[in-house]
Amino acid sequence: MGTGELRTVGRQEETVMNEIHEANRKGWDAAALAGLGQADRTIDWRRCHRDARLVFTEQELKWLGNVSGKRVCVLGSGDNLAVFALAGLGGEVTSVDISQEQLNIANKRASQLGLSIAFVQADVIDLSPLDSKCFDVVYTGGHVAVWVSDLQKYYSEAARILKPRGLFVVNEYHPFRRIWKESKHTLEVAFSYFDRGPHRWDRSEDIPGAEPGSLPAYEFHWTVSEFLAAVVDAGCELLLVDEFGDEPEAWEIAPLAGLPQFLLIVSRKKECPKT
Repeated sequence: MGTGELRTVGRQEETVMNEIHEANRKGWDAAALAGLGQADRTIDWRRCHRDARLVFTEQELKWLGNVSGKRVCVLGSGDNLAVFALAGLGGEVTSVDISQEQLNIANKRASQLGLSIAFVQADVIDLSPLDSKCFDVVYTGGHVAVWVSDLQKYYSEAARILKPRGLFVVNEYHPFRRIWKESKHTLEVAFSYFDRGPHRWDRSEDIPGAEPGSLPAYEFHWTVSEFLAAVVDAGCELLLVDEFGDEPEAWEIAPLAGLPQFLLIVSRKKECPKT
């Protein structure tokens, strides 16, 4: 990831935020077309539907291992490895991502694997293509929230498409790991933990042949309390909050061993009030 410049955009203008999401979408489309940004550089996508442990942690599988026959939605599906794993576990899976190009790749792969999966192109803060109260499980994980300008809308939409008592599982890259400079030997703060952004950088640096500056990307650094508040405000009751893992990731530059890797939030949508 390029270090780029830090720029704050007016957070009250929804049109600006829509432009930010559109910029991020273009970046993900370009990365997909260039064959970049795929987790299957380390995980074989052909095996995920046979062994969910390649994709999910033991902590996640305690909640996701019993999805057979259930309607499952994966938000921000990206490389779709989680989608393939959940389909292999017997779930009736819908894959949602903002990047049509990533979905196109996943659709072709699903056909090769003989998996029946519904693919829907949509922004996670506007899931209008999906009906309310239609999924038993909604899963979102990895690095999704960092691209989303409105965490409250994101999780409220996730809760809307859940059936009452449906399970909402969030497993995010821990926000403590997002604040550091890209230094191999020392930990030095680049951003305050409370600086939500947007943080702007140039994705074209990572795309072969892209014109410099043509693919701005924007990140949002949410705090642990904001993750929890967004889940609760969406109408879900917390079942589990867990922080685990302390190993360095292969792609990380700063020496982050000892800091938590994952923030796992498991919740259940509350019953609709009786009238």
